[in-house]
Amino acid sequence: MRKGLIFNIQRFSVHDGPGIRTTVFLKGCPLSCRWCANPESNRSGAELLHTPASCIGCRSCAAACPQGAIAFPKGVFHYDAFLCNGCFACASLCPTHALTVEGSWYTVPELLTELRKDSAFYEKSGGGITLSGGEPLLQKEFVRELLKALKAEGYHTNIETTGYTEKEYLESILPYLDLIYMDFKHPDSEIHKKKTGVPNERILENLTWLLKQKVPLAVRIPVIPHFNHSADTAKQYGRILSEIGAGEVHLLPFHQFGLGKWRALGRTYDYEEEKTLHEEDVEEMAAIMRSFGLQVQING
Repeated sequence: MRKGLIFNIQRFSVHDGPGIRTTVFLKGCPLSCRWCANPESNRSGAELLHTPASCIGCRSCAAACPQGAIAFPKGVFHYDAFLCNGCFACASLCPTHALTVEGSWYTVPELLTELRKDSAFYEKSGGGITLSGGEPLLQKEFVRELLKALKAEGYHTNIETTGYTEKEYLESILPYLDLIYMDFKHPDSEIHKKKTGVPNERILENLTWLLKQKVPLAVRIPVIPHFNHSADTAKQYGRILSEIGAGEVHLLPFHQFGLGKWRALGRTYDYEEEKTLHEEDVEEMAAIMRSFGLQVQING
């Protein structure tokens, strides 16, 4: 039976679509955004996270690792992902849960069992299920099967997507969607590729096509310092989005919620020294984009 790799099931979400929702976060993403708040979602396999504040240096993890992927040079935890074979015996023996594994496999029936637990909240609030990531559309067959099952049970469905997929696949899942949140990270393709790893042409083509369909769609723009946080970029967004028929736009100010995860994964975070942006920091961009006839809200 087909399975999907999930790294979080977040209940009582109120920012991922209408009403009270359960957001399912799927592993894997074709982009590599340097500010990503969910860096544990980037890779398609399960990953090991280390939380130094919880580590007591007992070395149980090192003793459990058959590959020698964990060591304590000078008393400091060190993990070599290239040596790891993915058995994660280290995490199962960690007495303080300083080591955790991000990513669990679910079949569609198993996941539905979890999601049904919150049905009363969806019904009372007009909520439903949101698929996020990572990029949920990377796990194509599993997600299509899941969306079809969700609609068969009458749930309101939403996806949070980068839009970096094949149009034919979008066509195949469109009948099972009630709403789409789609990112548009930068209007300049070269700058987009520099910071996300991919150009934006496919994304823009898919966004243009989706706006012509019947499914409600909100364009989401993460506002990132030294990337797209400027009046000039807002004008570019305004021109492009108005030309392709966009209506609702969400500006999402940069925050530091992902910092601890980057550290726990042992990765370098390019934005560690950047300050969190607040609503007032992006008001100018919002005003400029509204002048193009767009319905702009901050924080979505």
